[in-house]
Formats: sequence, C-alpha cells, structure tokens
Amino acid sequence: MTVDPFAPISGGEHSKQGTRNWRCVVPVPETAPKAPSSHSKLGRPSKVWRYRDPQGNLLGFVCRFEEGNGAKSFRPLTLIEEPGVLRWRWQAWPDNRPLYGLDKLAANPTATVLVTEGEKAADAAQELLPDLVTMTAPGGSNGVGKVDFSPLKGRIVIVWPDADDPGQKFAKAFCARATSSGAASAVILSTPKEVSQGWDAADALEAGWTSKQTAEFVRQAQETETAEPTAPKKTTARKSQSGPKKNKRGSILDAAKDAELWHSPQKQAFATIFVNGHAEHWPLESKSFKRWFSARIHELFVHIPSGPSISDALRILEVKALEDGPCFQPFIRTGFDGKACWLDLADDAWRAVRITRHGWEVIDRPPVKFLRTETMEPLPDPEKAVMIEELRSFVNTSDDDYKLIVAWLVASLFGKTRTYPVLALGGEQGSGKSTMARLLRSLTDPSHVSALATPRDERDFIVMALNAHVLSFDNVSKVEPWFSDSICRLATGAGFITRKLHSDGDPFWFHGSKPVLLNGIPSLTERADLAERSLTVRLQRIDETSRQSEDAFWRAWENIRPGILGALLDAVSSALRNWDKTDLKQKPRMADFAHMMTAAEPGLGWEPGAFMEAYTANRQATTEAVFESDPVAVAILKFIQEEHPTNGWEGTATELLGHLNRIVSEDLRRSRFWPAKPNALGNAVDRAAPLLRHRGIQTTKRSTGAKRLIFLCHETK
Repeated sequence: MTVDPFAPISGGEHSKQGTRNWRCVVPVPETAPKAPSSHSKLGRPSKVWRYRDPQGNLLGFVCRFEEGNGAKSFRPLTLIEEPGVLRWRWQAWPDNRPLYGLDKLAANPTATVLVTEGEKAADAAQELLPDLVTMTAPGGSNGVGKVDFSPLKGRIVIVWPDADDPGQKFAKAFCARATSSGAASAVILSTPKEVSQGWDAADALEAGWTSKQTAEFVRQAQETETAEPTAPKKTTARKSQSGPKKNKRGSILDAAKDAELWHSPQKQAFATIFVNGHAEHWPLESKSFKRWFSARIHELFVHIPSGPSISDALRILEVKALEDGPCFQPFIRTGFDGKACWLDLADDAWRAVRITRHGWEVIDRPPVKFLRTETMEPLPDPEKAVMIEELRSFVNTSDDDYKLIVAWLVASLFGKTRTYPVLALGGEQGSGKSTMARLLRSLTDPSHVSALATPRDERDFIVMALNAHVLSFDNVSKVEPWFSDSICRLATGAGFITRKLHSDGDPFWFHGSKPVLLNGIPSLTERADLAERSLTVRLQRIDETSRQSEDAFWRAWENIRPGILGALLDAVSSALRNWDKTDLKQKPRMADFAHMMTAAEPGLGWEPGAFMEAYTANRQATTEAVFESDPVAVAILKFIQEEHPTNGWEGTATELLGHLNRIVSEDLRRSRFWPAKPNALGNAVDRAAPLLRHRGIQTTKRSTGAKRLIFLCHETK
C-alpha cells in the first residue's frame, strides 16, 4: 500500500485544523519542547534534515528511517499548538509548505538554484556545486502542489531529476510551479544514459564525481535541454508518444492540476491559477484561461494540442469544477466577505484594498475572488491624508448637488450594499456632462470603454451589466419605458434572464445590482419609479474664462485622484464603523443608501444631517419636476381639487377616463402621452400614485368582484 507520509493527519486541510482546535506553529519558538529523537514505530531516524525560513529560524524537520527489509521511509516532524500546550507531531506542514534551503537562498540573492528530489541529493549537490543554491520540495512529486514557490520569483532554476519515471514527474511538476510563480527560467537536466535506475546527485558524490566534473555535466545537460524545443524532433516526439488516445487526453488534463477548480452559486465554472506569484481567477470558458491552459500543455508536453482536444479537456474540467470544486461568490471590482469590504485595484499584481471599520489597506494576495473583464482599467494606489474637499474644484454644480455626487461615489465603492442610487447628470450643452461622467467613473470603475451608448434591448443591457461594475450611459436623449424599468431593477437588485443565442432553451441571465450613471440634456427621470431611485443633479455651464484644455484638466485630475480615492475609502470605513448605531427616523425609498451615507458622513468631515438635508431637497425638487411632466397626475389633481375636494371620488377606470377627458385640452387628449383606453389609464394611475401622494392625494384600488374601482381622495379624508 502506498501512503503519503507528508499528507496532513486524517487528510485534513489547513482550514479544517481550526475545527480540530490545533494549529501548526512556524517558526519554532525557543520555548518549544525538545523534538523527539525517535518514532514510536520506526525507531531512530538515520538522517534528520532541518527546514529553516529565510532568517534561519527553524520551521520543522524531515527524518529518514531505514526499514528492516532494506526499504526507506520519510516522516516530517512539525510543532503544533493545542489549547495551552505545544507538542511535536509526525505530520507535514499545511499548504504553502516551505522549500528546503530557504536560508541559503536568502543569503545568495543572485545565485542559480539547483533542485533535486530529496534532501540527501540536495546536500550532495551542494557539496559538489558550492556556488549554486541547492534546494528541494518536501513530499516528492505528490507534494509539489502544496509548496510555496514564491521565493523562486526571478531566479534561474535547474532541476536535476532522479533517473526514473518518478524523478521526471517531480521535475516537470517543479518546473511548472516555479515558472507559474515567476521564476526567470526553469529547465530539467537530462541524466546520463548509462546510469542506473534512480541515479541522483548523491550517487554522483559517492561515485567520486568532482566539482569540475559535476559543473561540466550541468552545463552540457542544460545546453542540451535548452536546445531541445527548437530541434526538429516533431516527428520523433510524436512517434515516442504514440500511445492510446485516452492516455494523450489524460496528459492534457495534467496541465491543469495546479489550478484550483471551483464554481459560483450560479453554477458557473471557474479556475484559480497561479501566475508570477499571485492568484488569478478566470471562468473556464474565458480566453484568458484557454490561453493559460494551452501554454501549460505546451510547456509540460512540448507538443501543441489540437483545438478539439482542448475543448474536450475544458468540458471535463468544467464537470470537475461543478461537481467536485468548492463554491465561492465571485466579485467584479467591489465585494463584501462578511467582515470587510473589498475593492479590486485591477492591476497586474491582482492586488485589492481591504476596508474595515478600522481603516483600509492594500493587500497583495486578497482572499476574495475577483473576476476581471477585458475592458477594466486599474485604479491608482489610494493615498491617505487627503480631504474630500479637494474634489470640489472639479465639480461644477451647487453645494447640495456636490454632496449627492460624493454620496453616489461612496455608494459605488461600498461593497456591502445591495442597492445603488442612479446618478442622472443634466445640464445644457457645454456644461461638461461627459467629462464629469468620465471623471466619476475613473474613481469607481475605470474602463477602456468609459461611456456606453444606450443599449438596443435588454440582452445588450445584461451583457453590459455582466462586464462592468458601473454602467455609464453617455449623451442619453431619451429614456424609453423598457430602459427605465431595466435601470430601476438593476439599481435595487433584480434578475434578468433570456435565451442564450444559438441555443434552444439555454438561459442567459444575470442577478444583482450595479451603479448606473446617466447624462444628457433633457430630463432623464420623468418616470416616477426611476425618479424615486435617482439623484438628479444639474451641472452648471462652464464659461469661457473658466474652461481648461483637456490635457491640463486631466493632468491636474491624475495628480489628485489617488488622494480622492483614499478619502472615499475613509468614508466607506466610516459607514462600516457607524452602521449599527445609525438609525433613520424617516426612511425614504432608497433607505439602505440613506442609511449608509448617514453612517459615512463622519468619514467625510460633514456635519451630521448634511447629507439627508441635501438628499431630501433633491427628492422634493425631482418629484415636483416629474409631477409637472405627468399629464395624468396633473389632471387627477385638478379633478379632485375642483370637483371632489371633500369626499373624494370612486369609480371605474372607464368613468375616470371620461371625467379626465372632459377637463383636459383637445391637443393633450389627442397626443401620444395621454391614455387612449381605460386599461392604459389604470397603469398611468399606478405610476402617478407616488407623485399624487406628495400632493396629498391618496389613490386606492379595490375589486368588488364585478368591477375594479379606483378611489381618489385627500389623505386627510
């Protein structure tokens, strides 16, 4: 029976250790008890190797035991902590295990790294080649996937494999991980043909090899290995690998064994891959993952796989991700893990900002899984100690509207929220609406396509929502009813589903909420439901004496942008800190947004209540404007005030339409804005109900079985 002595006890993973109430302790403290000198079943070890960190601190041991039948076995020995006690245990480190020789690697920052399989061979190779740093990974080929390879970033790596199949497996796996972790290069030496099975560096030392002889072997073998990919061996290689088709496909799947396969709650398959020392998260069907997968196949097996072979392999990986992989919630740009908000900087190192109630910091390896799209641009590194007032000189609007713009920015960065207000920027020609929209997006979700055209249909709208955190629609001339309804649903969180193209019934869907930004000359929030979810802001015209050139404006903006982002993150932290102790006496339609901004006010340096004062005034002004543009609401108000001021009115939609037709003008009655049929009037009454409520008119609908009645009266009645 084959047993992996380097597997954690009971096959437990590091995350499960917490449930067992113990943890591995590294480095080993001076107060630790003395390590045992023998194993209860295997006796005293014949050799003990010490693993150390870059500073030389002890991390644990790997011990070799000679068994009675001539066989050998290895056991790792690490220090663990249980409640109130430290003790040694014959088990491996958890994931991110250390390499053997980290202290030597740190002491020689430019030396080439020679890797062997096993500590004995590593020590022998070090004696033969003292100018190199020799290392190995604990656990052989099966343990390579659990080792932290980040110390090898930027290093030249040469692998000296054992002369057998397990040795080649170890060498290939080690090279793959070293390359994906950022090693400058990684090559595998070709062992001499005349050596015995399992021959390694220790055998070379015992055979009397000298340092000069070993260096010459490494040089020649390295040159041979480096030249191999360009040699015309395509036909030979194909013949040597001419096994059954099933084996060839299995080899392709091995190229993805270092990837973490997982799926989302929506049953979409993803992979986490390790590139240049950081983790990247991609959908299995994405071009980025396919490129990585193809490159790994070519890297490990030299031959270039066919397209159908890769497609078949991807389908198998998708099944593995959905059936065997863990479930995680992926995020785009912002997210919340239950304890902290996260903001993806979208840079090449895949860093993110963690925002807690105590502040914020940039994290090199964020634990949450952020997805990237091809259009995303990076955010700058946020800077501290900058006040939000630095933004004021870039915003040409009133003080109250400026507060609402800041509020929209904070809401867009607040990963905990599930509802977002719609920001509607209005203003005459020359007021800088498009520039302002681009500026605001550069703080929340910069993109190569910063301004979107109005989508043609809901399918286009879903695609836009799937590929960005902020949807910014530029120069909107008209908001069609379906577009207004879609924006409302996206602002407060809803699902969209339609049939996938070129399929009979496969769904194409999205569920969630996104910040939306509109800009245009006409009023964009004429419909009451959209107006209630919107911050309607009017930009002031920029006169010729105040206008700047594009270069000067954006140069000044880029200088202050990192500080403004930092000030907004301070507000997000304040919102988290004050969330539980904030209580609004009156809750508007966007109650969560108002709650968040009230909690965030201290982080912006605003007086308590400053936001709600501006927000309430904006909602009242927007409601007045929307009311005047709704002919049904205006007609009903006139009908009740002039003809039924005391007891109100009740009747069917047909009867109400007759009364309203009587009091409105002929031109309005013939226009497309006036309901021609009773059922259209019924829908118009529903949309006008919030506007009428602000004017003191209550609308109620009830059914008597035979009739559906509308009751209109003053709220005091």
